[in-house]
Amino acid sequence: MELLDRDETLDLARRVLAASEADETEVTLTSTTDRFVRFAESGPTQSADRGRYRLAVRAIFADDEGRRQARATCDGVDESLWRPTLERAAELARCAPFDPELPALGGPVEAERRRPDEATLAHSFEEKAGWVRAALDACARARLVPAGLAQTSGAACGLVNSAGREVYGARSRAALSLTASAPGFDGGSGFGEQIRERVDELDPAAVVSRAMEKAVANREPVPIDPGAYTVVLEPSAVSSLLLFASYRGWGAQEVEERSSFLCGRRGERVFPEGLNIADDAGHPLYSGHAFDGEGSPRRRVELVARGVVGEPVTDRRWAAKLGVENTGHALEQPNSHGPMAWHTVVAPGEESQAELVAGVERGLLVTQFHYTNMIDPKDLTLTGMTRNGTFLIEGGRVRSAVRNLRFTESLVGALGRVSGIGRDLDVAGALFDGEVICPALRIEGFQFTSGTDF
Repeated sequence: MELLDRDETLDLARRVLAASEADETEVTLTSTTDRFVRFAESGPTQSADRGRYRLAVRAIFADDEGRRQARATCDGVDESLWRPTLERAAELARCAPFDPELPALGGPVEAERRRPDEATLAHSFEEKAGWVRAALDACARARLVPAGLAQTSGAACGLVNSAGREVYGARSRAALSLTASAPGFDGGSGFGEQIRERVDELDPAAVVSRAMEKAVANREPVPIDPGAYTVVLEPSAVSSLLLFASYRGWGAQEVEERSSFLCGRRGERVFPEGLNIADDAGHPLYSGHAFDGEGSPRRRVELVARGVVGEPVTDRRWAAKLGVENTGHALEQPNSHGPMAWHTVVAPGEESQAELVAGVERGLLVTQFHYTNMIDPKDLTLTGMTRNGTFLIEGGRVRSAVRNLRFTESLVGALGRVSGIGRDLDVAGALFDGEVICPALRIEGFQFTSGTDF
């Protein structure tokens, strides 16, 4: 299934809009493609070449008592599907409670039109088989057990509303990950991953080499006592922490509900002067759609500037409530969550990862975290475990591999103790949804609360 182009997307959305009986209507149509291969020691274990069309209708009715809204969705673009969806949205909206703060739909805007990389969308299973074969052969030579994912995908989205707003964008994504483990999982493992917009920017050999290097160095991890350590967190570990700030930290609704770590800290220098964090859907390394769930242009927002905490991101509702500009961070409406900063970018520093390590007298190099969960949103207190390569640093050099540790740490506190920022940016995911563009970070006094047997 191919992505719908601009004309196909907007023409269909206009047809749905024209058939609506609501006072105001918003139609969002997304198309996605996904071609992937999961693999293990025996070879490919699962593959799919799949696509999806999803149409959402938001209906709004207004009278003397106020405004009410609802949304309905369907998977498909046939009229036999979208007409009942349109009717359902109207029916639900008529029954919905009045919303005194519901803003009118936004009018025409200019949002940058982004195009996907055609070579990425066309990348075949045969081409992915070369990636898989290289990973399997490398693991076989090193007597390691592979598990990985090779994937290329694309997403297109268009939005049309009755106030005259029409926007469209499309993007592509290529990714390869490999986890290499000791036979019988008797010992440690190693991990490598790359995520890029264009498949020709992805280096499969580097992914395999990184996973091999980590796994071989991690064959016999030794126990280590929990406690406070200086850590060098590689981008995958940094991402799994910062994504929680995206979920529950940077949005205006959380601030007003007093559940955000921004409360009482806006305008204050909470972090080191060298730390700069932005939400930037237009970053050249890895960009997102140029508009949000309401079709509003996404603006670059300085979340932390030279260590000073900035203002939260907004959508149309929260911008109106607070009397500030809309930053374009809405989810599809109606939505109980509020605006989200979903394109986090940590600005690079001046040190290589080797220089970050050289600044550690005794500490840990952490490849990745997993099972990360939030304990307290006000300070973003998180807990989780190290994974796929944790190494002791002594005298500024990486020494032996150590067994995994569980951490319990405030992200606010940890970022306040950043003592070094890497100069190399990477697109890093986590073992849950989302990516962060970030470098490695050196953090003092990172708290580990217990050890493991593996």
